Amino acid sequence: MKFTFGNLPSIGWVDPVGKLVELAQLCEEEGLDRFGVSDWRFYHDCFVVMTACLQATTKLEVESLVTDPYVRHPSLTALAHATMDDLSHGRAILGIGAGVEQPTFWEYERKLPMTAVREAVEICRRMLAGETVTFQGREISVEGAKLDFTPFRRDLPILIAARGTRMLELAGELADIVHLASFFVNAGHHRENLAHVKRGAERAGRRMGTFEIDISMPCSVSEDRNAARRAAKRPAAQGILWTAAAERYSRDRKDWVRPKQFDVPEHVIEALASWDFWTQAHFPDRLADLISDDVLDQFALAGTPLECAERLRALQRELPEVTGVRIYAVPPAGKPLFEGYVDMVKGFGRVARLVNAGVASAGAPARSAVA
Repeated sequence: MKFTFGNLPSIGWVDPVGKLVELAQLCEEEGLDRFGVSDWRFYHDCFVVMTACLQATTKLEVESLVTDPYVRHPSLTALAHATMDDLSHGRAILGIGAGVEQPTFWEYERKLPMTAVREAVEICRRMLAGETVTFQGREISVEGAKLDFTPFRRDLPILIAARGTRMLELAGELADIVHLASFFVNAGHHRENLAHVKRGAERAGRRMGTFEIDISMPCSVSEDRNAARRAAKRPAAQGILWTAAAERYSRDRKDWVRPKQFDVPEHVIEALASWDFWTQAHFPDRLADLISDDVLDQFALAGTPLECAERLRALQRELPEVTGVRIYAVPPAGKPLFEGYVDMVKGFGRVARLVNAGVASAGAPARSAVA
């Protein structure tokens, strides 16, 4: 299983950009496979951070997790990733999504986000292949775009992040890495998502197993189990609000239906909806207290390294199609944020080693994942 550490920079990040590079270096030292850099409006620039991380490492893959067709024109996205891939001798990954959860600071309209992703991928792939691209799409157009250098890899991997059913099918149809972006850690729900991925793949004449599939994993890990579980309640609350369609972006989506496995009391959802996780880094204690252990385990991986590794191994057995996890980590309170992230990287370095070595040899037998 491949491990990606990545949810930075994001809400609450205040440290200098060099600290992101230090975390990437630590990920490499700990044996993690990838470092994902978010493209979040007006935090440190995603592509600049990626470049710095690639220059400071020798084996680590670095991916945009994720950019979107509305932030930059896809021709410039292709150019940037081809440049980074050349610089790093083949360690850049182009991650893209629809951008529907990005705040807007200038006037534009996302009329057909799924179409925009499809068109962006086509433009990027053709440019990376060395073509001169003239393309008139429904959302994106380009005239005579061509890289004036030979890409290091013409098949630079493209990741598509998806949560809704139609985007999952598009990812199955097109992506080298399908990223299941749901924060609902439920094997049955993920099996339904995988069915949509398979449907898209079959439409394109592709077989499952010929491309990667990774999943978002909200989490916190510490030998102090209680502290880890307390910290994980923040991303769990985010996942609850997303899954319940109870926050500002998902609320108006016509294509979103709560999964049948979703089991959170309505009064908890209503209380959590008073918190805007897009702008408020602090998660109030009064809301954290509402998230019981059984609810927490539906939406986060939280506890000691061994406990987290056992649960990931259980999920791996139930979802053999999944090839990797993207760690969305939140450190326990009590330390400066950067030091907390250092602890998270080290903790998940241990988790990755336990998972890939086989947890059963390291302790008690793994319990079943949430079904």
